[in-house]
Amino acid sequence: MTIRMMATERAALARYLPGLQKELAGHSLLDLEARDSGVIEMFKNSDAPALVVPQEWGGLGASALEATRVQRAVGALSPSLGAATTMHHLSIATLIEHSATGTDDEKELLKAVVLARMVLSSGFSEGSVGTSAASAFKPTVTARSVEGGYKVNGRKQPCSLSVSMDLLTAGVADEATGRRGVIVIPAASEGITVEPFWETPVLAASQSDTVVLEDVFIPSDMLFWNDVDDPAGRHEKTGYVWFGLLISATYLGAASLLLERMLANPKTSPMLYADAACEIETSMAALEAIARAFDEGDRSDELSARVLFVREGIRHGVKRAVSTAVDALGGIAFIKSPEIAYLSAAVQAAGFHPPSRRATADTLHAYHAGTGAVTLR
Repeated sequence: MTIRMMATERAALARYLPGLQKELAGHSLLDLEARDSGVIEMFKNSDAPALVVPQEWGGLGASALEATRVQRAVGALSPSLGAATTMHHLSIATLIEHSATGTDDEKELLKAVVLARMVLSSGFSEGSVGTSAASAFKPTVTARSVEGGYKVNGRKQPCSLSVSMDLLTAGVADEATGRRGVIVIPAASEGITVEPFWETPVLAASQSDTVVLEDVFIPSDMLFWNDVDDPAGRHEKTGYVWFGLLISATYLGAASLLLERMLANPKTSPMLYADAACEIETSMAALEAIARAFDEGDRSDELSARVLFVREGIRHGVKRAVSTAVDALGGIAFIKSPEIAYLSAAVQAAGFHPPSRRATADTLHAYHAGTGAVTLR
């Protein structure tokens, strides 16, 4: 019997990253999810860092739709890898879109990064769940002007890919004026250190620890001020759409693995399975609709609002689906298979990414009421 669930997504992974798919499939879920599993190195040693890079730049040229499908398949093999590499892909995709209006030097620099298959972490601030002040884009790093460039200070926690990153991208605020921008820094720069932060074994392989910056010097051309390079906030919204698509697909992949266990169990009630699968498949259909619109060039507030709505729906949907799956599989399966408990815990993190629930609610209420735009701040 050939299980059809995720057939489209697995075909996309096999088409773009056959080597990585084969390597991941050769390990158990819990082995890949262990803190020292080496799953990020598997990613780095494959073509995966170039997944969303245009072919003319030497990349694989995956569209947002195809990348979303790939990420669901990756999430079913290793949720940690899916969560961590979401940050790389969104950073690369946003920088590429930025380069369309950048200088020739900026384009050549980015092409060099791509050709070297460098891995980028994404050091933008995390929201604080349940607080109205939480923001995906409020910088936790400051920049001070010095001769020839800037000295940056701050800390990002958690920061996925903290051990394996080649470059750190991060939001930054001018220490004196509050002016906001984006920095790109080599991870080996003097003054960058990594401290332990992530204590739970769930998603431990994502390398989500604390990155500390202490008087790190960066030249002027490695800091891109938003009011010059992104005055309308288009690139921020681009990054956020990519984030919403890929992180959501990752958790749908993790939940889908539990649903496959239901399919493999001859005692599973078809009604219970259909209830759980409807949550996952309607969520994936919503993500695909957003990805298609994005691929067609939509960068509107309406699309950003749809991302927020869909992410909130998925946050609830994956929990309902997983709860149904765990109940249907039964207590003995839960006791005998630690993977069931692990996946059940992993999908809880779907609700912990910024913006916070309160910030999301405030934004969507104001947007639909016509009293505010989707600022994502």
